[in-house]
Amino acid sequence: MRRNNDDEVMSKFKNRTFVVLLLVLAFGFACVFMLFHLAFSEGAISTGNGDQCLDMTLPENENAVPNDSLFKCYVLANDLRPERGEIYDERGRLLVGNFAVFEVAFDGKNFRKEHQDTLKANPHVYDDLVNKLAHDFYRHFKDRYPKYDEQYYHDFFAKGISQGKYRTLFSVNESQEKSWVTSMDTAFIRNLNYLKYKDAEGNTHRFKMCLNFISTNVRINPYGEMARRTLGMNNETKKFGLEYTMDSVLAGQEGSKKFLKLNNTVVPLKDRIEPIDGYNIHTTLNLEIQNAVHNELAQKLSELNAEWGCAIVMETTTGEIKAISNLLRSGADENTYYSESMEYAMNAKVEPGSTFKLASLLAYFENGGKDDECIYPMFNHVFEFPLKSGAVRRYAKSDSKVHGETLGTPNEIFQRSSNIGVASIIVKSFGMKNFAGYRNQLEKFGFFDTIHTQLGDLMPASIRNDGKFDNYYAVCFGAGFHLPVMRTLMFYNAVANGGKMMSPLFVKYVTNNYDTIERYEPKVIMQRIASEKTLAKARAYLDSVVWGRYGTGRHYKDSTCMFAGKTGTRDLWDAKTRTWIYDRNAVSFCGYFPKDAPIYTMIVYIYDVPQHSEVAVDAFGRIARAIMNSANFSAMKNVDEFPYRPLKLENPINRLYFNKMFSYLGYDTLAYPSNTKYWMFVNEKTCTMAKMSPKTIANVNGVPDVRGLIASDAIAELTRAGYKTSITGRGVVKEQTYDKERRLVRLHLEPI
Repeated sequence: MRRNNDDEVMSKFKNRTFVVLLLVLAFGFACVFMLFHLAFSEGAISTGNGDQCLDMTLPENENAVPNDSLFKCYVLANDLRPERGEIYDERGRLLVGNFAVFEVAFDGKNFRKEHQDTLKANPHVYDDLVNKLAHDFYRHFKDRYPKYDEQYYHDFFAKGISQGKYRTLFSVNESQEKSWVTSMDTAFIRNLNYLKYKDAEGNTHRFKMCLNFISTNVRINPYGEMARRTLGMNNETKKFGLEYTMDSVLAGQEGSKKFLKLNNTVVPLKDRIEPIDGYNIHTTLNLEIQNAVHNELAQKLSELNAEWGCAIVMETTTGEIKAISNLLRSGADENTYYSESMEYAMNAKVEPGSTFKLASLLAYFENGGKDDECIYPMFNHVFEFPLKSGAVRRYAKSDSKVHGETLGTPNEIFQRSSNIGVASIIVKSFGMKNFAGYRNQLEKFGFFDTIHTQLGDLMPASIRNDGKFDNYYAVCFGAGFHLPVMRTLMFYNAVANGGKMMSPLFVKYVTNNYDTIERYEPKVIMQRIASEKTLAKARAYLDSVVWGRYGTGRHYKDSTCMFAGKTGTRDLWDAKTRTWIYDRNAVSFCGYFPKDAPIYTMIVYIYDVPQHSEVAVDAFGRIARAIMNSANFSAMKNVDEFPYRPLKLENPINRLYFNKMFSYLGYDTLAYPSNTKYWMFVNEKTCTMAKMSPKTIANVNGVPDVRGLIASDAIAELTRAGYKTSITGRGVVKEQTYDKERRLVRLHLEPI
């Protein structure tokens, strides 16, 4: 009976085991099936592929409207922004860089979640916290946000806590630098000591303020307004300067990080494109020169209360722009100031005035004009224009109150800057009806070509050929048409550069963090604008404007700052009344320095002043002197090298100083034996090698003979030998006497 029971139990156990095994096998098969299903059927969904996923990152789907009934998931992407390249001057000093600023926001929802129990138990704790935050935020940010009073901050935090909303306190506005929140501000907020508090039981807690600081990179100009229009901006509202024209180099390439949105769940995908940071550009600007130009121009504009002014410095041989300032008057009454607001140097539509007379002078010489053999009227003249009918139309022109036709040579006319004189020269040379011939000669100088630069296009001169004599007459002295200020500078630079016209160069090379990516070489627009003979005469005439007897710039000549150039003055045109304003002028001076071997060409243009061109000459001289007196100018001077540099030093010199001294003088030196303490220079006029001979210190009556040594060496030798010394005079030891009783050596010194 018992055996039957055991068999029955065993049978039930086997049956149950079999059922469990079947269930396990069924579950295993189900898992394997699901794995295959997920791998093959649902795998495309998990990777963002397949018909049931809509890839919103593809160009053809970027405007598609999501529809959950058609698609199970969507592939989206976050843009990864690259770091924008920086801008440097020619010596690698930062002119425009990246700076991290912060958006400050308060997450009221998370705050309530973190402190919901305390809010119910100790509401007074939060009232006190809001009051302190309002007080400290107002005190810290009142200069940057003057419209926000203490009550505003109190209401902001109180509403954020009570309503449980995410609210932005300070947003980032790239164009409003004064309102930026920096890392110093975030550190101040984080370190507020009352963010810690004690509960009723004496336990210390820290508020989780839920203040979010969202970092954003903005562009900064460490030197403020200096060259700001040239360096530029590139945002939604302002696009100008190098930041805009070189944006493709500075911007870099955006990256992206894809993610899958499946049933409101975000799943990151492996597809990630790393951003490529922008390249850095190294400009031709020189910080010291830019500083001199900016400060001197601003000071002169302030003295004159001018509307605006610009100044440009170009390196003569290369066309590199070393400094450029465009300053506009802002404010009113005693609160006026000057800031970089417009690109006057490149885009201002202004008449060049008398600086254009240089072009007329070159046209005259290139057309076969004589230098001093002919004389022309300077102050008054009646131009006779023949008509087809045979009659003559007369145009009476006057430059001054002087009556009668005073005659002068082309040189004197140029020095006096006579409008009538220059017009007479051109009309006599080309003919009364041959304005086209004169204009063609100007075309050979490149005035009607559009110049492409790294800062944008330079427009050609707007000289029209309408057949009217008044237009012909006015063009001769730079009136009746517009010419960019930069183009006047380019023409003068060509004259200073032996006739070679250079395109303005603003960027020298492009780099990344490791290497130079691209270099920009100086670009020659025209190999020679005129013959060497013509150019030599032109340079002599420009010299006479400052150094000649009648020169309009003669009052500002300075032997310590030798420059040459030409003045310009134009009456202002009132577009509203369509009349000339004769008591307001646009004045300028364009020239180069040093005048005998030009290194820089410069133009100063000042708009809307009652004075004449002398004030522009003054500003030019100030800037030129500041540049020439700067430390970097000494390295630019060419020092003549001679095979022989005479020396008077034939006295013994300590070996510690011998090589250093003679290397400063430009000599090569030979190695000397280490046991030889003093050396003497052997003066040989036929070589640049410092020939030396050893000098040993002999004894005279047991006392070291220190004659010929400098005082410090002589005293050192005698002291080492156990003698006292006294000296008279200065220089090297000429005589020595010995007082045996006192063991004293008296030294008499004389200059070398």
